[in-house]
Amino acid sequence: MRNWPTLALGDLFEIARGGSPRPIDQFITDDPDGINWISISDASESSKFIKQTKRRIKASGASRSRSVKPGDFLLTNSMSFGRPYIMATTGCIHDGWLLLRPRREDIDRNYFYHLLGSDIIYSKFERLAAGATVKNLNIDLVSGVEVSLPSLPEQRRIAAILDEADVLQAKRRAALAQLDEMARAIFVEMFGDPATNPKNWPVVNIGDLVASAAYGTSEKAGAEGKIPILRMNNLTYGGALDLINLKYIDLPASQFERYTVQKGDILFNRTNSAELVGKTAVFDQDAPMAFAGYLVRLRTNAFATPEYVSAFLNSTHGKSTLRAMCKSIIGMANINAKEVQRIPIPKPPRALQGEFAERLNTLAGTRQKHRQSAREFESLFSSLQHRAFRGEL
Repeated sequence: MRNWPTLALGDLFEIARGGSPRPIDQFITDDPDGINWISISDASESSKFIKQTKRRIKASGASRSRSVKPGDFLLTNSMSFGRPYIMATTGCIHDGWLLLRPRREDIDRNYFYHLLGSDIIYSKFERLAAGATVKNLNIDLVSGVEVSLPSLPEQRRIAAILDEADVLQAKRRAALAQLDEMARAIFVEMFGDPATNPKNWPVVNIGDLVASAAYGTSEKAGAEGKIPILRMNNLTYGGALDLINLKYIDLPASQFERYTVQKGDILFNRTNSAELVGKTAVFDQDAPMAFAGYLVRLRTNAFATPEYVSAFLNSTHGKSTLRAMCKSIIGMANINAKEVQRIPIPKPPRALQGEFAERLNTLAGTRQKHRQSAREFESLFSSLQHRAFRGEL
């Protein structure tokens, strides 16, 4: 590595946590003069910037939150640590975000965007948070992480190389996002918007459509083990499985059936930030995997397909319903297995749900090819990052 000085992130950035006025619904406004309320859903996986928000907040709520401005970094602080984003607008952030504001002039934002989002920094965050019941990024933890600081011209040179490679990576992420949008469009086309139920399907509770609901194992996972374990970061916000960064456990034979998922099971993320709680995906792999304690395994009965129930929970109405149900626990949100089963859901004919599943399966092959390509490129990009931050480019 080149002779670059090493400094703590706390020396380079002012680091602060967001704030959430509660109950938040009392502060959300449709007034165009309201202040941008920045949520996880405003962050696109295909862009490094947050440019606009879906919701606004009253000034009285903003005074209980934390303001951000263009050029600030945002980093999700809870559970599975999110990638960084650069603010390209003003607004306020809730307590699921950490704010990193540069203290110095010799900080290139594009360079630090890549550094903060790299496996190198992620592994440091994860190591420092190890052992906690709920893994959060807090101010002290992030402030103490040490990084090398090249000269400003060198930062810009490295960032230019990584930016060029990241453009290709962003295109792959955007293609996957479009497939997720297509799946949501097919859902609305076939069943109507569940918020209004225009096709007048009978309404039941999710519990009427599932045969069982179970929590995952609390066994500690590691880099080695007999069976891979799915954690909350293995579920995407769009409703798919992401099998990158799998960990493993040794599961006793007596616990195998209890703590594993099989093809067709639904996985529901019961604890996370308010924006991410309720991430849902159908397990579509042939080989069983274990699942962690912050996930709920739902198995549908003869009245529903897993694809339909999962798509409902991932719909705009489903996510809005889940957000309204959240109970705050130490800055987190939680929806337990009994609560998710009480959610009202339209019940279209089982045959129509089957047609929906078949249409999704057609998309699945395309999605799998895109994901495989994305995984291969991410591996190459990670290698490039490691070389860059060691001064080998």
